[in-house]
Amino acid sequence: MNNFDNSLSKLLRDASEHLNAGRKEVARELLREALELDRNHLATWELLWRAANNRDEELSSVKHILKINPRHVAAKKRLGELQPVGATKIDSQPLARKTGKRPTSRRKREQGSALLLLLGGLIAILCVSATGLALYRGGYVPFLFSSNLTATALAEKNASCQALIDRTIQASDSYCGNTSLNTACYGNNTLRAELAPDAAERFSERGDMIGLNALRRLSASPLNLVNSEWGIAVFKVVANLPRSLPGETVTMVVFGNATLDNQSGESDSLESFYFSSELGQIVCEKIPFDGLMITSPDGSGIRFAVNGAELTLMGNASIKAIKNGEMEVSVYKGSARIVANGQEQYFGAGQSSSVQLGGPNGTDAISAPSEPEAITGEELTMACTMTGEYCSPDEIDFVSEGQAQDEIQSAITSTPTPIFTPTITRTSSPTVPPTYTLVVLPSATPTRTITRTPTLTKPPTRTPAPTSTSTPTRTITPIPTATFTPTISIPTFTPIAPAQPICGTVALNVLPNPNPNELSLEITNNNGTPITLNRFFAYWVKLPTSQKIDKLFLNAAEIWNKSDPDSPSDIPTEGNWVGGADLIIPVAPVSNLLIQFPNDLQPTGYEVHLVFDIGCQVIGIK
Repeated sequence: MNNFDNSLSKLLRDASEHLNAGRKEVARELLREALELDRNHLATWELLWRAANNRDEELSSVKHILKINPRHVAAKKRLGELQPVGATKIDSQPLARKTGKRPTSRRKREQGSALLLLLGGLIAILCVSATGLALYRGGYVPFLFSSNLTATALAEKNASCQALIDRTIQASDSYCGNTSLNTACYGNNTLRAELAPDAAERFSERGDMIGLNALRRLSASPLNLVNSEWGIAVFKVVANLPRSLPGETVTMVVFGNATLDNQSGESDSLESFYFSSELGQIVCEKIPFDGLMITSPDGSGIRFAVNGAELTLMGNASIKAIKNGEMEVSVYKGSARIVANGQEQYFGAGQSSSVQLGGPNGTDAISAPSEPEAITGEELTMACTMTGEYCSPDEIDFVSEGQAQDEIQSAITSTPTPIFTPTITRTSSPTVPPTYTLVVLPSATPTRTITRTPTLTKPPTRTPAPTSTSTPTRTITPIPTATFTPTISIPTFTPIAPAQPICGTVALNVLPNPNPNELSLEITNNNGTPITLNRFFAYWVKLPTSQKIDKLFLNAAEIWNKSDPDSPSDIPTEGNWVGGADLIIPVAPVSNLLIQFPNDLQPTGYEVHLVFDIGCQVIGIK
């Protein structure tokens, strides 16, 4: 019985590791062996679901999962997508090993001894029960089987889980409490990371930190009570929505059996990534799923691409994503928007929205976002465990779809204007640069008012020195003169950011700076026909010295060179394009837009809007 227990547990563990590493065929062989040991084991069929090579195998695995657990949410959803209309037959053994032996007939089975059957049944029950308990403790059986445990065993397991969770979160806070901007921190064991070839930093122990431009891939381990493991990684990334103040950060926590692939290249921020969490590894009520937790400062937020979908978030949310299943975003505070397959969906606190995943790796968004749904008890439980908040619906300030749209649109289209109020004292010693605060100012109509107010000033009477009596005294009174003091109101022009909708068929990516004084952007036109750039709108962080946009280049050709010193800038309103400039964006290949400044750029604080002749815009933020 112990050999049986150890064998099945090891097979599932090894199969999961091979799947995570992309060795699907090796995992399938191990799962065939697991089926021979127990054909009614839920975790085995969940792993088989991940290992399926075609829709028939996937359909068979999903049906077996529902036979074991009819309440399995992910399997029910997937069955509705895979099941042909009117089909009811369940495929039996998609991965059954072909042994060449003929099955035993019912007549021969009936000839067996009733006593032997009884003894065999008792032994099987004992072995299966022991296996289930061992797999619970090892972290390889979903919590939905917990109803089969005794109340005492269930209480012991939950207590062990809670203790491990408390220790892990406390350790993660301690080791990663001072994580710097655009950095990943090794919060708790065990993490497996793939680094850039030239990365010099260590990332193998708790407390290790590494820049995001050096991280290529990260996988966290599932919660395991036997080994006291639970992988947690903490990311600090720049809050890149226009309302965000310089230096504000968003915290992203990857926890449990999850993988993050950084697609941002050498960029020092997490602009684009693929994320997936796995099935069949949850053992605790307090952590009903593995995933990603995101928290943003009040009033700011972040926008990035996840699994090929664009996510804009102002507030706190979680993401769970099952390969070839669904990616679900749940909001606990604030507002969010998902754009996928040319369609957008707004939703707010207390709601979730999902997209179907597929593609070669099972992690590409292949559907439009779903209509908002109320978040579930599982999501509240997870948020409560990870943040200490949102433990019940009463703790969530509900935000409707319309309210979410208003808040997100306001954050995207508003352009904060920097107000500089340094006190400059000209001394021989160097001075410390002033601190700049970003505020949103209303737009103003340029005005110029000149008031000429004559002021009559009568100088004091000048009395000459006394002279001899023979000379008469003469008093000179100058003629009053008029002094004009003009009061000039300097004209102010504050461009308003474009209000066009976001393009669903055009993408804009901010690339690593080619030179310290240049900002490079990549435009991808998936519209099917060439499009034309109609408007360029940009906000940038101005320096104490003169900082301005000098030139614009599209595909290495100069299209503007008016030297605009005012941030934000609006072209062609503030200076037309270069005569004869080619502003056409072809379908392929990608086009490059280069913005040139006279001085080196700050790390963040740049926002670019490009409006095209098809009536929509794209936005790039650095």
